[in-house]
Amino acid sequence: MTTGSILLLQGDAEASYLAAAEVAVQTAFPDADATLTRAWTTRPDWLGPLASHAPASLIELGILPDESVHALLAQRHDLVVVSLLPAVATLALRHRDGGMFLAHQGLRASWDNQAQETVAAECVELLPLTPDAAVALFEPVVERLQAEGTAVAVCTAFRHVPEPLEFRRQEGSTTLRESIRRLNLQIARLSQRTGCFVLDIDRPLAQEGGSTLRADCFGGGERAAELVLDEFAALLLDALPDGFAMRDAG
Repeated sequence: MTTGSILLLQGDAEASYLAAAEVAVQTAFPDADATLTRAWTTRPDWLGPLASHAPASLIELGILPDESVHALLAQRHDLVVVSLLPAVATLALRHRDGGMFLAHQGLRASWDNQAQETVAAECVELLPLTPDAAVALFEPVVERLQAEGTAVAVCTAFRHVPEPLEFRRQEGSTTLRESIRRLNLQIARLSQRTGCFVLDIDRPLAQEGGSTLRADCFGGGERAAELVLDEFAALLLDALPDGFAMRDAG
């Protein structure tokens, strides 16, 4: 028997909503010997032939975690769950040495003043991907993983957006809410084309509403997390076989 492996490439929303994801794994497969690995997701255009890695100097300073999405995806997993919202909505930075990374809110929360000053001095901001581009660039990754026998799930994004609706957008450009709607639509189409699974975060949260749940596209409170965790447990049961990573008897 081999240990089962689930990889969660998360953004700020998933870090919040799926903080107890290990509990869902244990509940769905109580007799499984499985590990769940988390990492901050990257942009799909940084996973292709011209792959970009996080700046080594910022890793050495402890500003960025010493984790490589490329290396994690090269390992064998039973299920990979990916958030694409950060490619559309999270600050993307290029370091002066050419390395690029997404500055997730949860990551920036750990930076002290010196770290913030270092990043500001050594990095420049990049334009975000459009929803169409993010999904199109991720499709070959889905197909590669599936060819290796890995199930893939892509997360939708909760359409509730912090005010103003032009959050992180310049005047006259597409609002984040509109981008999320487009992203969710393209994720559904990606699932139709490739057969990948969808972890639908938007549907259960939208039924109760962001104000009621005290939640938005970047995360939320306890009730919102409960709803998303239920969806995650249902995904596990759909995407993984009944005998997933079963422990040896005795």
